[in-house]
Amino acid sequence: MQKDETLRKFARNLATLSLEDGLVSAERVQAVLGALGQKPPRKPKTVLKYYLHYVKQAINQSRAVIEYAGEIDSAEIRAIEEQLTRTYNRPISSTTVENEDLIAGFRISIGDDIYDASVLGRLATLEKSIR
Repeated sequence: MQKDETLRKFARNLATLSLEDGLVSAERVQAVLGALGQKPPRKPKTVLKYYLHYVKQAINQSRAVIEYAGEIDSAEIRAIEEQLTRTYNRPISSTTVENEDLIAGFRISIGDDIYDASVLGRLATLEKSIR
């Protein structure tokens, strides 16, 4: 168990080395993988699995998914990205997904955080409070 935690910490440190200004850098990832290829760690498959997990986690923390119902224009998307960049103190990019189930409004997912300003979300909250 302790050995597994050591490998996990090692992979987390490698993922941290893969960041440049808070974002995952392809060049740094290549350098880390090259170094691992030159001198493979103990249990390389396990280390790479953990490394992939932490790199994906870092990427997801800088990417927002904006689900919306109705219309949303590019100016609103830019404003949301700018606000998220200020809130999280790192550059945030976004992808948009139309989701008519929301009825109206939008839902933003970034990392583990979800901001729900949709009619569906408010109806769900109302339903929970009634029960």
